[in-house]
Amino acid sequence: MEPPLVWALGFANGPLLWGLGAASVPIIIHLLNRRKFREMRWAAMQFLLAAIRKNSRRIRIEQWILLAVRTLLIICIVCAMAKPFLESVGALPVLAGQRTHRVLVLDGSLSMGYTDGDVTRFEQAKHLAEQLVKDARRGDAISVVVMGDPPRVVIGDPSPNHTEVLKEINEITLPHGDTDLTASFNAVDRVLEASTISQKEVVFLTDLQAASWRKQDAAKDEGLKRVLARLESRKPRSVVIDLGKQGGENRAVTSLRLTEPIITVGSTALVHAVIHNFGPDKVEGARVRLLVDGQLGPEQPRDLPVGEDIPVVFNHTFTSPGDHLVEVQIDDDPLKLDNHRWLAVPVRETLNVLLVDGHFKSEPFQAETDYLAQALSPAAGSEGTPSTIHAEVVAESQLSRRDLAPYDAVMICNMAQFTESEVSALDDYLKQGGGIVFFGGDQVVADNYNRLLYADGKGILPAAIGPYVGDASKKESGFGFNALGFKHPLVKAFAGESDPVMAGLTSTKTWQFQKLKLPKSSTAEVALAFDNGDPAVIQTTRSRGTVIQVATSADAGWTSWPLHPSFPPVMEQLVLQAAAGRLAERNVRVGQPLDQALPATGASAPVTVVAPDGRSLPSKLQGAGGVSQLHYEATDLSGPYQVKIGPPLALDVTFAANPDPAESNPSKLDRAGLADAVPGWSFAYLTNWRELTGNAAAVSRQGELHRSLLYMVLVLLMVESILAWRFGHHAPQ
Repeated sequence: MEPPLVWALGFANGPLLWGLGAASVPIIIHLLNRRKFREMRWAAMQFLLAAIRKNSRRIRIEQWILLAVRTLLIICIVCAMAKPFLESVGALPVLAGQRTHRVLVLDGSLSMGYTDGDVTRFEQAKHLAEQLVKDARRGDAISVVVMGDPPRVVIGDPSPNHTEVLKEINEITLPHGDTDLTASFNAVDRVLEASTISQKEVVFLTDLQAASWRKQDAAKDEGLKRVLARLESRKPRSVVIDLGKQGGENRAVTSLRLTEPIITVGSTALVHAVIHNFGPDKVEGARVRLLVDGQLGPEQPRDLPVGEDIPVVFNHTFTSPGDHLVEVQIDDDPLKLDNHRWLAVPVRETLNVLLVDGHFKSEPFQAETDYLAQALSPAAGSEGTPSTIHAEVVAESQLSRRDLAPYDAVMICNMAQFTESEVSALDDYLKQGGGIVFFGGDQVVADNYNRLLYADGKGILPAAIGPYVGDASKKESGFGFNALGFKHPLVKAFAGESDPVMAGLTSTKTWQFQKLKLPKSSTAEVALAFDNGDPAVIQTTRSRGTVIQVATSADAGWTSWPLHPSFPPVMEQLVLQAAAGRLAERNVRVGQPLDQALPATGASAPVTVVAPDGRSLPSKLQGAGGVSQLHYEATDLSGPYQVKIGPPLALDVTFAANPDPAESNPSKLDRAGLADAVPGWSFAYLTNWRELTGNAAAVSRQGELHRSLLYMVLVLLMVESILAWRFGHHAPQ
């Protein structure tokens, strides 16, 4: 239950109320006119006295009426000069006549693209903001902020140039992201802090979507409380204009992904999309379409029950290498911006893998990488489908001289130790989205790995290397694999297979391995374990790349795994998982930057970014250690971004930015819900934007009474003149 509305009366120019003493002037004049005169009788007096006695009561009433009108006239003039206002308790008043700094805050979340009638809510907000500027008093200063993630301060310093403010508001476009409520209030607070104008007003134009106003984690919630306390200490009058509407329909593509981490030419990819109906009614026969590189593909009809995720799967075969754009779309509804979802897919002719052999020998299957090379790139004439992986073997001494950028993954097998320059090169390679796989072996110097590669949990390796477990020289007992429920992609293909197929993995014996010690705070994932509980394969992310650490060797010296049929498919998945970072970095959420590390030789190359709306925007690469870094932040629109780099580098890279699915939910807050979501905030709450657009002055002049008093003065002047003429006309002659 909302508290009762209590109104308070105040005056902007209170000292002028002393002028109410002037209201006594008509009364004094009236009393003076009643002073007694000396009576002298004469012949005609008796007739005059008789007439006066007859009309005296009427004359007294007329005089009192004129006295009341003239007194009220003076009172209204004095009160109008004092500029009274009537305001609800809890919302700070805007004092009439004083210069005001007004901050217009436009909600820039995706849901503001919802169409009510023939205009979007964001267009409504812009129209109302323009009216607020047009109806502002001369001398009032305006600032403009767009709520978002991150928020954008369009006009920070208070601007009295209303024409320029209108121009800036007209040029604002709706971002397609969500909102960071704490950062948005911080932006408003910074604008108010920099203002020297004492009287401040903040007007929020928003649809009050619940996802935008309630989405706070614990840390941000505390930050919001702190910034609200600072904001309230500045004593602005805060007004929230609700442009939303409860119960609207909306359907959205909320997810789009490929099952395969890496796509190669000729391979058939499964495109998984999820459609969600956020509206109040079931939708039958909604059409879901697949487009690849703008070409319309297959279409599937789907019934969409209320509040359910409906999966849709398409098959597509990529026939050419290079970057491709996959799009899934549904029919339009009031919120068109979430009816599409995009995926940038780099398709490779082959995957290039560098195998670094720490125990290189020329005899067949005597080197550390022989089994691994055969598993990834079978020799000509081998049975089965030709592999799309091209493996190149080098001795460990050549690692420092190799440019790693052309390789999708680097697999380091039983390499004894590393120099700091080699570790730095591997780190730069990970920043470019590459993948590294480390295999153990009898030559590995644990102290060197732990010092340079693990570095107390801050280095490349996810786990420290401990003592040996088992003894490969005796082979009296071995350790089997624990697939951990076949949940990880490395072994997921074995789930549900027949016992002989599954035995190809689970019957493998490992006689010796290096104990891998994960820190307690580690986020790394154990993909495969030994049956004694120790990790066998660990995967983690580093920079933009992937690191996989294997506890045993890549050859048959410590394990029988290379001799089992499970070895080739798992090693192939190992490469795909390691190389997946270069696919993941191409797809971001709206508002997140486009990042890609390139060879250092491209640092001087020019960059042009073509945004989803067709604008060509210049950018540049930045040197960062041993790489040149693309970092582009203006991703406030959903859709594909084409990045053209060069020369001297000649690259054309496709990225895709997609909105947060939470922004598709049209559920909104009311006044009570907003007060609960943002506790400690004093605000006035207004609705019905159409009426406010016609009289935007009502937002900032709510409760002002001086204009009404001035109108009353005009009415009283007319009444006084008419009454004086009328009463004088009836006076006795």
